[in-house]
Amino acid sequence: MFGLLKKIWIQLTGALHDVVDNNSDVGRMARQGVRELEQQIGKAEDSIAAVDAELRLMRKDHQTALKDANKWDEVARTAANDGRREEALGAINNQVLAEERAQAYEKNANDLAPSLTVLNQQLAELRMQKQQRDTAATLLEARSKVAKAKTNAARTIGNVGQNPGVDFEALDRKVDRQEATAAALSDMASARAAVNPERHLADIRRRDSVAAKAAKLGLLTIEPASSGQIVGDKHE
Repeated sequence: MFGLLKKIWIQLTGALHDVVDNNSDVGRMARQGVRELEQQIGKAEDSIAAVDAELRLMRKDHQTALKDANKWDEVARTAANDGRREEALGAINNQVLAEERAQAYEKNANDLAPSLTVLNQQLAELRMQKQQRDTAATLLEARSKVAKAKTNAARTIGNVGQNPGVDFEALDRKVDRQEATAAALSDMASARAAVNPERHLADIRRRDSVAAKAAKLGLLTIEPASSGQIVGDKHE
């Protein structure tokens, strides 16, 4: 019976250890998930910053190309007014090239801008997920600590009395043996006294001596020694 109970207890404590191990990993794993999401957000922020910078450069180049086109338009007009035909044609050619560059930068910027908007929306969602995971990690960690505390308490309560420092059952058996030995010795002593004639005679002589001394003092009357009894005080 005790062997079966011990086996069950070992299995139970093993299961409790597994629960504690799992609970101890919950908070660490949850925080690791939050850190991984933070790393993803950091990479997304870097990528979005690079795209945003590229878009800003495109828009700046677009404005620069427009300014160049306007400048060459002014040059062409001035040259044409002055009768400098070749110079005017060259300025017009440069103006057209500048306008083409401006159009290309504008098109690229217009194509990239929606993507940047989507990326910013996704980044906002990731940040929201990070906040949610952070809250969830905190709650999971708290629940894990509570579960761990309950498990430790259950293990402590279960271990109470399992391995006591003193075997009270053995002590109880030892005292029973001592009491039985004392009773046996007492019975043996009584038996020996009952069958010991010398002790019996010594007891009779002792009573006779006491009675005789008491009678001399006028305190008692003496019956024959064979009765072995003190009758009473003569003054009564």
